[in-house]
Amino acid sequence: MPEATVIAPEGEVDTARIADFRAVLSDAARAGAARLVVDLGRVSFIDSTGLGTLVELHHRLRRDNRQLAVVAPAGTAAAVLLDLAGLRGRLPTFETRQAALEA
Repeated sequence: MPEATVIAPEGEVDTARIADFRAVLSDAARAGAARLVVDLGRVSFIDSTGLGTLVELHHRLRRDNRQLAVVAPAGTAAAVLLDLAGLRGRLPTFETRQAALEA
């Protein structure tokens, strides 16, 4: 089983692209890595459907004693929305991919 899998979407994660985002995350979760790192550093926009998908994934992985790590560097769209939604304290969030991999 791999130690960590990194998913790094780019562009927008919104209702128009949520099916693809969910499929990629689901495939990665099925692969069985102990940790799934979702690097949102190159996401220019993320809406509530994207955040909801991350919350669902977090719960799914926790049930399996696995971890989610979200990379949302300060000032990015993802970081702003995580703060506004009050999810920064609920989802394991990191400034860099390296920090997420090392945690």
